[in-house]
Amino acid sequence: MDSSRLLTPVEAGLARIGTPGVCGVTVRGRLDTDALARAVDLLCSWHPVLAGRITATADGLRLTAAPNHSPGPREVTGDACDLDAPFTLDEPLLRVTVAHRPDGTHLLAFAVHHAVSDGMSALTAMSRLWQTYTALVTGGRPTPPPADAGLPRSTEELLADRYPPHDTDAWLARQVAAAAGQPAPVQLPVSTALAGRGSPHGAHLHSTELTGADVVRLYRRAREENTTPAALMCALVMLAARARLAPEPGPLPLALGCTVDLRSRLVPPIPRHRMVQASSLVPVTAPVDTSDTLGAVARTVAGRLASALAGASAERQLMVASRMLSGAASLPFTAMLSNLAICPLRLSPPPDTAVSRLFAYAPPPGPGPTLFITRTRETMGLHLATPRSWFDDAQAAGLAQALTGRLAMALVPHMSRDPAGPTPARRRRAKEIP
Repeated sequence: MDSSRLLTPVEAGLARIGTPGVCGVTVRGRLDTDALARAVDLLCSWHPVLAGRITATADGLRLTAAPNHSPGPREVTGDACDLDAPFTLDEPLLRVTVAHRPDGTHLLAFAVHHAVSDGMSALTAMSRLWQTYTALVTGGRPTPPPADAGLPRSTEELLADRYPPHDTDAWLARQVAAAAGQPAPVQLPVSTALAGRGSPHGAHLHSTELTGADVVRLYRRAREENTTPAALMCALVMLAARARLAPEPGPLPLALGCTVDLRSRLVPPIPRHRMVQASSLVPVTAPVDTSDTLGAVARTVAGRLASALAGASAERQLMVASRMLSGAASLPFTAMLSNLAICPLRLSPPPDTAVSRLFAYAPPPGPGPTLFITRTRETMGLHLATPRSWFDDAQAAGLAQALTGRLAMALVPHMSRDPAGPTPARRRRAKEIP
């Protein structure tokens, strides 16, 4: 692996936007910030890209490793208000923030530049950070991941031989031809006072934490509906979006951007520990009516997603993604879903420390709210990120309420079918991240 290379078109597009992938936890008990700083140093030595920089050169944007320049954690008092601020050129690609709260708890947040990582990379790195921190404060020996010298190769480069330009151009032409004459996907109404001109970064973040019993019920419901839990969650998002579009009955064309992890789809597969952007978005379109059932929508989504994956749409979509990133409003999705539950986070704090309330998200680059799903041993988290530059507080809260209402009906079949009705007992919380 090299210590410096030009960014690929997709990486460069993400670099210009500066989107961070953010994950964090609430910490109760002792937090040794000196040991945390040493753990961050070790993490950056194992993953040189985290201490790297993206700079503008005559040839394009260049990624360069910066050995021995680990960005130490910053400490603030109160709730950190800029966790998801966009990265700029020439700054470290990792930000670790410790916010000391008045109630004695701490927020530990981990932000990584989306150009060099994705949700799985960020969560895997956070898990490694906790393992390393615990080893340092308990007198153990930190366990490094398998060695990766220098900067990892981009996923685009790994796919280039299988999907050369003539292949992806022909595929894209077929997609355009198939969409011709079809109604454009409906997008959620945005705030007329904002409409992309609001806060330049950040998302309204509404999180719901499901208990282990809730997760069991969710999986049981998926089996009863003859579908997958992931498709069931996609259907919940689409039905919640449909409820916010118009109360009148009638099918509306909706498009859900589903994140697909490409690591296992490459030969050889990309190791989970490697810090790289290896996710793609696959659009799943379907007409959705107010009267449609959860199972019917989920089965439609599952079938269309399976067909897209069988046709290597995820891989080809990544190869042409730079064209979509040329403008934030060009993302043709009603909403998006990123299933990070396929990478359950193993939190291993020392005995005198407890961690809870995991969250993970990335501010959407356009007017498409995104649901991020996380998983730990005990809980599943649903994190709805609604971009502040397009939606106001009331619109974000309304969509979150519609989603939790649909979730309540999925988990408790005997309760009222009113989507705005009460929610089942579970730990619920809401965050506002500027």
